[in-house]
Amino acid sequence: MQFMVEMNFFLCFNVIVAPAKSFFKMSKIEINNVYKIFGSNPKSVLPMVKDGATKDEILEKTGHTVGLDNVSLNIEEGETFVCMGLSGSGKSTLIRHLNRLIDPTDGDILIEGTNVMSLNTESLIDFRRHKMSMVFQRFGLFPHKTVIQNVGYGLEMQGKSDEERNKISMEKIEAVGLTGFENQYPNQLSGGMQQRVGLARALATNTDIMLMDEAFSALDPLIRSDMHFLYLEVS
Repeated sequence: MQFMVEMNFFLCFNVIVAPAKSFFKMSKIEINNVYKIFGSNPKSVLPMVKDGATKDEILEKTGHTVGLDNVSLNIEEGETFVCMGLSGSGKSTLIRHLNRLIDPTDGDILIEGTNVMSLNTESLIDFRRHKMSMVFQRFGLFPHKTVIQNVGYGLEMQGKSDEERNKISMEKIEAVGLTGFENQYPNQLSGGMQQRVGLARALATNTDIMLMDEAFSALDPLIRSDMHFLYLEVS
């Protein structure tokens, strides 16, 4: 378990067993030659990046920042995929491409064979509600909502009834060790407790794919270990 303590973010997938539809197995997630350049005119800078200019050269000559440079990877059904790297190496940028919180400058991102860049607004909303959940590095909690309301937010967006939403939310609140705090607001909780609320919220929607951006970084070692085991149980 030591490697999980040191990781910067990881993606996890609930195992789903389905009959094979063809001889060739499609990856759950495919990232193909993805580039991300931040700046006022990233498309104009893209040829320089593809020609091998370094990140520092791009910044000095154009004022643009290279976030991702030709990233390709496949992630299979049931796999826990870990990405490690130094601060500023593009880990959070990469993970946010999977649910299109950030759009690539170039390249393809396929989830179960569907290019997420082809999704219209309505389809993208449905995709985020049912296919993928995320634990944010900086928690991403609603300050005006209680713990149980934050945990149940994804379920609310899925159209679950109040009774079902509260039942599932309380189960996840108990699972992350926050029973008794369900009516508290985020500003009444420590950083580690807020991070556990974010984890409970991601678990509640029971999606195929869970994205975790330094999900345990604010937890003390004992709680972190408990959350690792909880993650292994649910995945």
